[in-house]
Amino acid sequence: MKKKNNEAAPGAVPGLFGEILPPAPAKKSGLLSFSYSKMSLYEECPLKYKFKYIDKIKEEPKFYFAFGNSVHTALEFLYSVKAPPFPTLEETLDAFKKDWAAKSYLEKGYRTPQKAEDDCRKGLAMLEAYYQHNRAAFKPPFLVEYSTDVEVDGLLVRTISDRIEYLGGGEIVIIDYKTGKDVKRQPSQLYMYQKINEMDPRLKEKIAETYGQRVSSVKVKQMLYYHVPTLKEYPFERADDKEIGGFWERVLGVAESIKGLKYDPTPGERQCSWCDFKSLCPAFFGGHPHPADQLPAATVNIEALVDRYGQLKEKMDDLQAQLNEVGESLGRAAKDGAEYAGSQYTAQVKKSSKWEFRDREAVIKVLNQFDLYQKALTLTLTGISSVLESADLGEEARKKLLEQAVKKTAHEIKIIKKEGLI
Repeated sequence: MKKKNNEAAPGAVPGLFGEILPPAPAKKSGLLSFSYSKMSLYEECPLKYKFKYIDKIKEEPKFYFAFGNSVHTALEFLYSVKAPPFPTLEETLDAFKKDWAAKSYLEKGYRTPQKAEDDCRKGLAMLEAYYQHNRAAFKPPFLVEYSTDVEVDGLLVRTISDRIEYLGGGEIVIIDYKTGKDVKRQPSQLYMYQKINEMDPRLKEKIAETYGQRVSSVKVKQMLYYHVPTLKEYPFERADDKEIGGFWERVLGVAESIKGLKYDPTPGERQCSWCDFKSLCPAFFGGHPHPADQLPAATVNIEALVDRYGQLKEKMDDLQAQLNEVGESLGRAAKDGAEYAGSQYTAQVKKSSKWEFRDREAVIKVLNQFDLYQKALTLTLTGISSVLESADLGEEARKKLLEQAVKKTAHEIKIIKKEGLI
């Protein structure tokens, strides 16, 4: 059955181009794709989560991500052996250099080549120190860069473990490398690893394949952050059921908010200072975040104010609907640029063309495909129309946008009361 124009799809909310549908589920119907990084971003700012994971707006490259990725790549190369000998120091450093050279300094997010060169030297020195510090204890790990997806509580949760060591008897140790600042870290990310890896049936199979042991379950004995720049280890013993249960309640709360399309911004100096989406964010004004907690002062009779506001809003909506209907009729009957007189008012009517875009997701897909989202500045009719009508817009991009556009006639009506301007 075809959906009526004014009938919303299940779970949809109003949007600029019509309805905003719930986030696409994971590959299996009904499952929300989830990870610790997604949860962390949502907790930082729900609207930023939406811009990144729902609208899929590209962010500017971050040099610290590029640096960390190259260090991880070198360590993955170092430990990806089934038996000794291990790669030499020179081979490990070459793995870092090769990954580092795969992108230009701009693609990695650096502003100057000098800063990129400085970080390259820092990365090489860091890896050499790591190699010398740990070479006597090198042994083939159980798994390196192990990625898994586990279904649990309506979620498809992904974890990627940098390194997993096997202790025997189904017990493992999970190691997570860190290359940023040496700060006090909370174990919540490791809680996610413990929860998901102990539920992962593939780990039991891999233990059998690698060590010839059949185990009934996998148990995380210890988890640790390894801070590569300082060679410090920050171990956390296995979390108990109460800790994991409390953490999982937090996970499910975030997931429910995402499924409920709750994407309100939570502005603040920390959240906004490095955000790539400030120009698109309604909570960021004049270069400063608008405090989310600025609420009107409490009033004595707030119940009466609520009812009064609701009544006025109903009247306003009804009047606006009538105004739109009469305006459309007047616009259709009038000539462009003409002036018409009634008994009390004079109307000046001007006609122009405007674009309408009904499929929000399709428009976003085109903007991202041709790197036009930032050029549009904001996801408004004015912003998209300015891109479409730009003289330097490529023909293929113009064609794709036009496939989503409908050109309509807009009417600008100026009403003048006979004794003055309204």
